[in-house]
This record gives sequence, structure tokens and C-alpha cells, in this order.
Amino acid sequence: MKSSSLFLVRLINSWKYQFGIFRSIADWTIMVYLIVPGAVIFGMIYRSWWLETPEWIANLPMFLLFFLLYIFSWLGNFRPFIQEADKVFLVKNKSLYLGMRKWGFVYSLFFQAVSTGAMIALLLPFLKNSYFLQWSQIIALLIFFITLKWAIMTVSYYLKRVEGKFRRYVIGFLLFVLLSWFSQLVYSLWNFGADFPVYMISAVLLSDTLTRVSQMLKKISAADFEIMLEQEEKTKYIKWIFMMAPEIEKPAISMRTRPLLFRNSRRIFKKRTPITGLIELFIKIFIRNPSYIFSFFQIISVSAAGIIAIPPLWIKVIVSAVFLFLMYTWLSITWDKSIMSHPSTKKYSEKDFYFTARNRTVIALFFLAILILGLIVSVLTIILARFSILGA
Repeated sequence: MKSSSLFLVRLINSWKYQFGIFRSIADWTIMVYLIVPGAVIFGMIYRSWWLETPEWIANLPMFLLFFLLYIFSWLGNFRPFIQEADKVFLVKNKSLYLGMRKWGFVYSLFFQAVSTGAMIALLLPFLKNSYFLQWSQIIALLIFFITLKWAIMTVSYYLKRVEGKFRRYVIGFLLFVLLSWFSQLVYSLWNFGADFPVYMISAVLLSDTLTRVSQMLKKISAADFEIMLEQEEKTKYIKWIFMMAPEIEKPAISMRTRPLLFRNSRRIFKKRTPITGLIELFIKIFIRNPSYIFSFFQIISVSAAGIIAIPPLWIKVIVSAVFLFLMYTWLSITWDKSIMSHPSTKKYSEKDFYFTARNRTVIALFFLAILILGLIVSVLTIILARFSILGA
């Protein structure tokens, strides 16, 4: 078997696997009532962007779209299409193994270039009708972000191999900031109409990326890492489904032997009653579980972004109402999941003090969420108004 044939078999199997994940959540009812109408509505909205520029884009500076493309450039990784059994197989078939990896890396570069092109095509009505860009400027923008995305894919490959999660996060943050400054420099050149320097910078990025990819393809010592990388890419859509499904519990796996907060488990309330006991227990569970904290602020941040970014007032009202309903429901479910599922507290689930403690805790956290949302929306509105962005 040729390496290209082996790669093609694994690519088709990967598509079938991803399609199976899609079918697991999108049966024919979801297709008929949500996905197909959603696609039709999106097509109509996209067509309307070509016919008439929407008002909300009027005060949006071009730099924000450029920064959005920069953020998008950080999405995407190489797929080596390596499986666990290849560690044994490659000993006798090194050329076949390396050839398959080569096709996998080439496919990853091509797929990410197409995704960048699709992103530019999505923004094309605004680039042409709102910012009045020439095709030469749009092509320079496309080439720069394709080469930048390829360069960031290479950087991410090495970044994922850094030992230590905290060290990896710090290095990743510094790289994100440094590359954003580099992109701002390119934006300044591009904004002044200096397309040739942008092409030269893209050529340097392309040359450096191809050199490093060539070096990566010659090594087989990273087989264990690339198996993990392939598994992550293969299952990333399952993780997204879990993130979008709040009813599915995502237990946080921690290697700590002691919790980061409340290590000595001291009392929060001086007065000891059944109500304060249950409230104290829930607060400690809530704070010590990163997934609860993440979900709490995720609901707030997404709602704040929707309230600020979507201009019509009636949509802001709908988003606010959805936030109130979603936050109260999520807090109630989180309480039930934390307290009622525990064998030592489940026996109190029919007691009056249990419902009193539940209502007080859920309402307190509910108002805390509203307060945080109000602060975020107020501060961001003031900042956006200061710079005359989004018509705030």
C-alpha cells in the first residue's frame, strides 16, 4: 500500500467518524426544524449584507475585523493521522509512516487555508461595501492570514510539547501578545496601501513554516506526542458538544492532593444551623470545582457580549431575559447535582431547611451574577463609547 492510499483511507474514516458525531446530535427532526431553516436564514442574511450594509457595521473600525482574523488564525492544528499501533508498524515501514505523515501535514495546511478563505468570504460584503477595499488589498489580506495561520500552527505544535501546564500557558500568552504586535505592524503597512511589504512578510512566514514543517516530518521521535495530538483533533467536536450541553456534567480532573481554596476547611458561618451547614457545603463545592466557576462566568461573559454587540434593543432584551432564565436554571441544577447526589446530604432533600438553604443560595448567586453582568456591560459600554465603537 502506498502512503497516499493509507492517508486517504484514514482521512475517509475520519470524515465518517466526524459525520457520526454530527448525526448523534442532529437527527432528522433537528435537521428539518433547526439546521435547514438556519442555513436558509443565514443565506438570506448574507445576501442582504451584499444588497444593503447593516447599520451595526457603520461604526466598527476595520482594525476590529483584522483582529478577529488574527484570533481566528490561532484555531487549527496539524493532523498527523497517526494511530497507537503505528508505533510498532513504523519500525518495519518507516517510509510508509513518514509518507502518511507528510500527506497529513499537507492536508492540514490546505484545510486551514480553505478555512481562512471561507472566513474572508464571509466578511467580503463588509470589506467591499462598507470599507470599500480593492481586490488587491483583499488578496494581500488573504495571503497574509493564510501564511500567518500556517506559522501559528507550527508554533502551536512546539508549544503543545512544552512541559508544565502553567509554563505552557505563560509562553502561549506571551506568543499571542508578541504576534498581535507583529500583526498590528502588518496592519499599519496594509492600511497605508503598502501591499508589497505585506507580500514580503508573507513570503518570509511561508519560507520559515515550510522549513520547520520539513524538519518535523523527518523526525519520528515525537510519535507519542503526535498520537495524542491526533486524538485531540479527532475528539475536539465531542468536547465542543459537551461544552454546549450544560446538562452534561464535565468533571474537572485535578492532580492536586489538597484543594486550592479552603484547604483547612474552616467554617464560613459562625452560627451553625442546618441551613448554614448546607449553604457552606455548597459554597465550598462550588468554589473548589473549576468547571462550576468556568460555567458561571461563561454564561455571564457570553450574555454580556450578546447584549453589547447586537444593536437592536429588542434583541438586547431577549438576550437579557435568556440570561436570567438560564442562570437561575443552571444554579438550581448545580445545587441539586452537588447536594442531592451526595449520600450524606441526600437524606435531607425532603426537609424544609433544605429548600430554604437552596433558595437562599441560588437567589444570592443569581443576584451576584446579575451584578457582575451589569458591571461588565457598564464598563465595556463606557469604553466603547469613549472610542466611538459600535455606536455606543
